[in-house]
Amino acid sequence: MRTLINSVDSIGAALAQAVHFDHIYAADRIEEAVRADLDSVVATAVAPLAWATNQAPSQDLYAIRRLQEVMATCRISQVTLISSCAVYPKPVAVNEYDPVSPVMLEPYARHRYELERWCQDRWETTVIRLPHVFGGPYRSEVRNPARDLARLAALNPESTKQHYDLTRLASDLRVVKQLGLKLVNLVTPPLTNRRVLGDLLGVPPLPGAELVRKVLRDVRSAHAGAFGGADGYIESADQELDRIASYVGSEQPVPVMPAPAMEGG
Repeated sequence: MRTLINSVDSIGAALAQAVHFDHIYAADRIEEAVRADLDSVVATAVAPLAWATNQAPSQDLYAIRRLQEVMATCRISQVTLISSCAVYPKPVAVNEYDPVSPVMLEPYARHRYELERWCQDRWETTVIRLPHVFGGPYRSEVRNPARDLARLAALNPESTKQHYDLTRLASDLRVVKQLGLKLVNLVTPPLTNRRVLGDLLGVPPLPGAELVRKVLRDVRSAHAGAFGGADGYIESADQELDRIASYVGSEQPVPVMPAPAMEGG
């Protein structure tokens, strides 16, 4: 029996569309799972924007504690936890074998790392760490793909993000299961905001964007080859850009809205 818990986000919606689950418990009715026999569980932590959580972490922590309280009452044989690459405090040239120091983490990352450890202490657990995600049938933050990308114009153009297409998550999880992996970073090559905006939308950075704090992300995977990738990444930069372009499709850029002077997610 296969169960999906906390499905009201883009990650859960993508999985629910691509994989058959015997039971699906959304975040707003998670208590229905209390004392249930769930067997094999895929759990997605609540996924708000990282910068918002770091400014006001109490709501995020409450949601994760609520998830833990419910799961603790259930009969579970195995957990696949969808987590975040944000758990690496210095996310450059690190992979699954690099240790995590929770004292160095901001709330968003620390909450997710603590949830990883909590699950690992109780059940056979596989942890999947994702970078910035896009795609899937449901957008919890922004429903217009072009607007989602255009917001990068307010961030430092030389900052990098790693963009993961949720339409490949179900197949990637099958590979993880076949190989018996317990911790996997499903990561793509880092792309500068300037490259994504210029190549896909023709949107220039906003005036003053270069003064925003530059954030570099370059998390890698020791298992990239198992997913058809190389050099620590599960696909090439060109493949990553092609996937983003396909997601944007025929959407046209919209007026750029100012963003906070910090990055997250």
